[in-house]
Amino acid sequence: MSSELSEGELSNSTSSSSFVPVDQHQIQDAIQIVNEEKRFNEQILDYINRTSPADVGNNYHIISVFGSQSTGKSTLLNKLFNTNFDVMDESNRQQTTKGIWLAYSPVVSTTSGHTSSKSNILVMDVEGTDGRERGEDQDFERKAALFALSTSEILILNIWETQIGLYQGANMGLLKTVFEVNLSLFGKAKVEKHDDHKVLLLIVIRDHIGVTPVERLAETITQDLVSMWNKLSKPAELEKLSFDDFFDVNFHALNHKVLQPKEFAEGINKLGDRLVVNDELFKPEYHHNVPIDGWTMYAEQLWNEISSNKDLDLPTQQILVAQFKCDEIVDHVFEEFLQKFQQLFGGELKTEPDFEELGALFVDLRNDTLENYDSSASRYNQSVYEQKRIKLKGLVTDKFKEVFDVYGKQLTSSLLKNFHSDIVALKGKHFITSVQALSTKLIAQVVTSLGLISLQGDISSNEITVDLKKDIDDLVAKQQTIELNSAVSKAIKKLSSSLSKSIQSELGDPNEETWDKILHQFKKLSSDFVEKFDFKNFNLTETETEQAIEKYKFRSWTTFYNLIHKLISKDNLLSLLQNRFDDKFRYDENGLPKLYKNETELEKTFNLSKSYALKALPILAVAKLSDDSEIVPDYDIFDVKLKEKFLGVYDEDSDDEEDEHCFGQVVTEQEKSDILVQFRKGIDLKYVETRRGIISHTQVIPAYIYVIILVLGWNEFMMIIRNPLSFSLLLILSATLLVLYKLNLLKPAMMVARKTFDETVSMAKEKLREVLIDDHETQGRNLKKISGNSSNRKSAGDDNENEEVYTENIELDDM
Repeated sequence: MSSELSEGELSNSTSSSSFVPVDQHQIQDAIQIVNEEKRFNEQILDYINRTSPADVGNNYHIISVFGSQSTGKSTLLNKLFNTNFDVMDESNRQQTTKGIWLAYSPVVSTTSGHTSSKSNILVMDVEGTDGRERGEDQDFERKAALFALSTSEILILNIWETQIGLYQGANMGLLKTVFEVNLSLFGKAKVEKHDDHKVLLLIVIRDHIGVTPVERLAETITQDLVSMWNKLSKPAELEKLSFDDFFDVNFHALNHKVLQPKEFAEGINKLGDRLVVNDELFKPEYHHNVPIDGWTMYAEQLWNEISSNKDLDLPTQQILVAQFKCDEIVDHVFEEFLQKFQQLFGGELKTEPDFEELGALFVDLRNDTLENYDSSASRYNQSVYEQKRIKLKGLVTDKFKEVFDVYGKQLTSSLLKNFHSDIVALKGKHFITSVQALSTKLIAQVVTSLGLISLQGDISSNEITVDLKKDIDDLVAKQQTIELNSAVSKAIKKLSSSLSKSIQSELGDPNEETWDKILHQFKKLSSDFVEKFDFKNFNLTETETEQAIEKYKFRSWTTFYNLIHKLISKDNLLSLLQNRFDDKFRYDENGLPKLYKNETELEKTFNLSKSYALKALPILAVAKLSDDSEIVPDYDIFDVKLKEKFLGVYDEDSDDEEDEHCFGQVVTEQEKSDILVQFRKGIDLKYVETRRGIISHTQVIPAYIYVIILVLGWNEFMMIIRNPLSFSLLLILSATLLVLYKLNLLKPAMMVARKTFDETVSMAKEKLREVLIDDHETQGRNLKKISGNSSNRKSAGDDNENEEVYTENIELDDM
């Protein structure tokens, strides 16, 4: 356990020095770090806080002195650094410094007087070696030397000139141990981390009388040190490390203190100049990068390691101290950050934020947090400081990433809706090219927007962009399927329209090659889609292209089948036969209406028309080619599995039913029989109606009638010729007849005129008959009324009888 010293004990632990360089009020008393029982003092930090200025931080230096007992180490320190270490009573020649002592240097003696150091200097006085009080017990000496080397930037080796060249007198044995431990301390760091840490060995040559130049003495000492280093047992991986990788060596000579007191004092002042005026001895690579408030913890842990004979790992000890302090700072700073973060982003986030403004806010808040950390933690071990800074930065970044992810999802969700609307609006035009442009624009917009709140790239948007690309691919795939189906449907619709016209054209005059022509037209239209359709527009793979073509072909055959059965249904086929019959029965070769003169002509034309119409029935009833083979589709369009695959239609009931469908069977035999029955009834009725018309309207005018008309009407004829108006009408009539003749319309006009004349005569006769019959009956009814024997019922009965008699007469005439 470390010993605790009160202020009174601290004062009593130091005696008045026999060498007092400055006023007593400028002398700084020392504190014992490690006592004789190897216990570490825990009040070191309090001492440093009382004696040194506030906020020292990393602005300090540790200097230790090492050497044999009674060589004037404490005197050197007191004279140079104006401290108050105990010095030897020259009358007794006994050990004065026991353990390890530490003192703050208020001023440094220089040639210009007592100069305050820009950096705070702490001086350690280590118990001398080779003292009779310790005897052969060198354990404390070794541990004290290791402690001084591990904690100091400059290690002063205090050597008498007369001891140079000696092994024990120059403490070479102890230095060898120090070098071996130093190699174990810093060797791996030098190799693995390229650590440039060094210790300055400042060798002060005491009682230098000037006979041997300092340069020669320095050369001898340097050779001894390097030779000793080379003889150390080193691991294979450290063989290439040299003495200069670990130590720098510098020398300073002092004259004899008693014989040459003035020169001795001047040498002390010159050494002070080198320390604080010329600043040639302190270098950054000597500093251990442990802030002053963590140095005591570092020193205590290091001494515990040394005193328990554990292997030293100086970087680990520094890191432990730095980790402990930096972790405290990280926790404190991060807690402050969380409070600010909660105030800014603890509520509901904006749906449409200004990403540039939000990103600036992110950066400012994180920079403030890191600056707070830097101001408190930058004094500690640089690697640990940077490591913990990275940790803090990661914690802050992770917290910001929560907001980043929320805004990322909002942004991508909104833009995906617009993207979907845009690709739907394409309607398949330049689909892939347009989709690629839209997706590239979308991703760029997301990356740009999120980049503004990514803390200068520290928050990666890769996860969001990967998910975004997946969502884009899903939307594009779905829309691509829709557009492809739409394109196929349009092609099927176009095929249906063109094929329908072709089939209807062939139905006008079916023959043995009708189905060959229809099938040829179907295959031509079907192949045009496969050849001309731009599958690259949908960026389909070879497999997907083949599937699309198969789907189109299956649908085209299905459309072909449906179209045939639609156009050649039972009713349509009956209508077709009737139309073919009418074309032959009612019209001649020139397309003019036929007027039958006799029954023989009627019967002959009727049989020809009937045969012509029925000729189409066997052709259209079954889809057979000219080689008498039925049309067989490339796919079984009635297969349930294929329907489900290509049409997305699944009929559960069809699995249990036998498939009796046949592609080539347009109408069944039963339907065919029904068509024949209905067709025959229809044409028979037309035959009877036409025959009645022939009997009813056929009248023969005797030739002598025309002679009588000419003789009796001669005067009237001549009167018409002589009359200009009548003559003009005659000319017009003649011109009309001439035009009709030239246009080959005279015969039809004559037939129409004859028909009209016959109808007029018939109507005149009918009217005359009605008038005669009506007058007779009226007179009879009047006479009966006068006689009072009229009866309405009887009269009604007579009317009915007369009508029945008339009707029977008319029917007989028609026969």
